[in-house]
Amino acid sequence: MVRRDRGLPVLRERELLVARVNVGPLRRITVVLGRAGGGKWHVPAKSAGWRSHCRYAQHLTGSPLVLLDVCEHVCRRCAPVVRVEPGEEVLWRAAAEVVAADRRVRTLEEQEAGPRSWEGYARVLWEAARHRDAEVRRALGPWTADPSAGAGARQLLTAWSGVLERSESVLAGWRAAAPAAREVTSVSGACDAVAAGGDVQRTGRELAAAVLPSRWGQPFDVWAAVRRAWSGARDQGGEAAAARAAAMRAVEAAWGGMRVRDVTALPEPALVAGAGFTSPAQWADAEFGHRWQQYVVDCCERLEEALRGAPAGGSDGRQLLVSGWPLTSKRDAELAYLAQYEQHGPAVPFGGRRTGYGVEPDHAVVLAVPRFAARHAAEHTRDDGQRIVLGPELVAGGAGPDERDVQALLRGAYPYLPADAEGDGPGARPTAMVTTARAVRRAAQLGRRAAYRGPTRWRSTTTWSSARTAGFPTTSTPAPQPPRWRTSPSTGSPTGRCAWTSSAGCATRPCCTGCTAR
Repeated sequence: MVRRDRGLPVLRERELLVARVNVGPLRRITVVLGRAGGGKWHVPAKSAGWRSHCRYAQHLTGSPLVLLDVCEHVCRRCAPVVRVEPGEEVLWRAAAEVVAADRRVRTLEEQEAGPRSWEGYARVLWEAARHRDAEVRRALGPWTADPSAGAGARQLLTAWSGVLERSESVLAGWRAAAPAAREVTSVSGACDAVAAGGDVQRTGRELAAAVLPSRWGQPFDVWAAVRRAWSGARDQGGEAAAARAAAMRAVEAAWGGMRVRDVTALPEPALVAGAGFTSPAQWADAEFGHRWQQYVVDCCERLEEALRGAPAGGSDGRQLLVSGWPLTSKRDAELAYLAQYEQHGPAVPFGGRRTGYGVEPDHAVVLAVPRFAARHAAEHTRDDGQRIVLGPELVAGGAGPDERDVQALLRGAYPYLPADAEGDGPGARPTAMVTTARAVRRAAQLGRRAAYRGPTRWRSTTTWSSARTAGFPTTSTPAPQPPRWRTSPSTGSPTGRCAWTSSAGCATRPCCTGCTAR
């Protein structure tokens, strides 16, 4: 459990023992805390009144306590001001990383054995311990030779290495239980080929319109349901009959027993004869049930035909720039298999994605993938501009992609890389690419501002008395204006009295017409 922006994370001794962390060095970390009665622990405040970090910490005399015993009961306002020695803080935060990684790995190890999906693998990979390995080792490395914190740092490195090894073992088992990439690309390619014409989506929308509860309701995407169920069964090695049954169950869960709301939306000609039904509504329900079942059968037959004609693809590889990383969103279901391939270079920022009521950052990475996977990813995202960028071909039998090629691909997504920061000095200047991008953005921003400038300017008002007539045309005869109070030239603030009453030309000033102050 970690308190965001609340100082040190919370550690529990039982979780440390489960993660095989030696609690001895952590129990030597003490802080001065106090409390009044049996409430929360507080850091004694050195200042009083509003300057204090916590009103309950005033007038407290604390005593040294073992932080591991009381960290869970520290006041939330005092938690950010808990201070320990630098070496102790490194040990504490590293132990929190070990506990968090162990908790995730243990959850995966306790799952029942069975087939796995690449969507689940993409989520597990994004939370894997390998992404925190460099940071944890960089933090603990300088303290391994320290006289006071060295033993604890070395033991935490050992515990972290054990958790990392278990995490990689879980990932390898997941990859082995997931479907083969060639089968996934063939199935996804067949779905793309069937959907390319747009007739299956159009027929599905016509059927959905017949049972739509209201004109403001969201229609059921029957083609998406058929595609997902059929491809999921096929990816797991199911035969054509099993895939068709899975698609039928997926649509029946939404449309089974559904009543027709709009008979005119049913396609023509009718497939069910009207004889034998007691009412038009009963016939319409039977017609709709026959229609959607026939639709599922037709879609599955077309998918199977497209799957039989899928190309085999070569075995050579090439580099691939993938944006929208990690592949964990709903739209990435047929691209998630790319997560199994080796990543080269760092993950660079690439915009953001909307999640519920917020936005989380997106990334872009470079992968080395087989040629068939590169071709499928490019074709699958051809309508999503620059989602997938193909890189140079990989040399057969080579050690890997050239680092210069990897950096060139990454700069297409983010122009400033960590390697650039290391090479730049204190007098670094922006590159030509960054300067050009800034100029284009500046021109667009100025153009947007100019669009709001014109002969008519609208002023924002704060009261109804001034807003009720704003923007409305007036008569040709101007209304009488109230007296305008001048501003004092010395202070610049309204005085309630005209600042020019002592002037000789006061009576002749246009601003003083009707002024009662003179």
